[in-house]
Amino acid sequence: MVHRFFVSGENIRADRVVFDSGEARHIERVLRLGPGDTVTVFDGSGYEYLVRLNTNSNNRLTGEVVQKEKKDREASANLYLVQGLGKGDKMETIIQKAVEIGVKMVYPLAGERSVVRLEGDKAAKRVERWQEIAIEACKQCRRNLVPEIKPISDITGICQEIDGKHSIMLYENEQELRLSAYLSERRQELAGQEIFLLVGPEGGFSTAEVEMVCQYGGLAVSLGPRILRTETAGIVAASIILYELGDLG
Repeated sequence: MVHRFFVSGENIRADRVVFDSGEARHIERVLRLGPGDTVTVFDGSGYEYLVRLNTNSNNRLTGEVVQKEKKDREASANLYLVQGLGKGDKMETIIQKAVEIGVKMVYPLAGERSVVRLEGDKAAKRVERWQEIAIEACKQCRRNLVPEIKPISDITGICQEIDGKHSIMLYENEQELRLSAYLSERRQELAGQEIFLLVGPEGGFSTAEVEMVCQYGGLAVSLGPRILRTETAGIVAASIILYELGDLG
C-alpha cells in the first residue's frame, strides 16, 4: 500500500515536494519511511503525485515527483451541506463523513436553536480545525479536491447563498413531501446543478427560519416518520441525494 499525504500547492515546485513538519514526522517516525521509499501526495487542486522521498536535510523532508496525474474522484452532483452547529465533536464527525461521501462544500450554520455559539477568533479557529478534518478525510477516501469549509453564518447569510438555486430543507414538521418523492420528480432537473441541503441543529429549525428559506425558493421535505439526530440526518439525506443522482451505489 502506498501511503497518502497532503502538501499545499506552494510546496510543490519544479518536481520537488517539501513536506510540512507534521507530515514529515508521520512519514519518518510513525511509518518509518526514508530515502527511496515512495508515497502519494495530493495538493487539493485535483492532481495526484507519486513522490520518491529524499534525505531529510535542514529539518525539512523533501521528495522528487516521479509521476503527476489528474485523477477525478468527485461526485457528479454539486451538493453543498448547510449544517446546523452541533454540540461537542459532532461537527467534526459530520464534516468527515460528508467529505467521504462526496459533499463539495460545507456551510456551518448558527441557527436560532443552536446550543453552540461561536464568534470571533474562536469561530475562526474552529473553522480552521474543520478544514483540517476535511483534508484528513480526503486522504482516507482518496479525493483530490478538498471541499471548502465556509465561515459560520446565520440563516440570513445562508438565504443569500441559496437564492435562485435548488435548496432542500430537512424539516421534521413537514407532513406531505418526502425527500424521495422530490428527487424522483426532479431528477433530470437537478442533474449537474448546485444543490443546497439544509440541516438544523439539535433543536431543529424554527418556524421563522423555515419561512425565510421558503421565501428564497427553498423547499421543506421530510425524511420519514422517525426523527433523526442532526449528525445522522444530513449524512443520510446527502447519501440519498447522491444515490438518486447516480453517484453513490
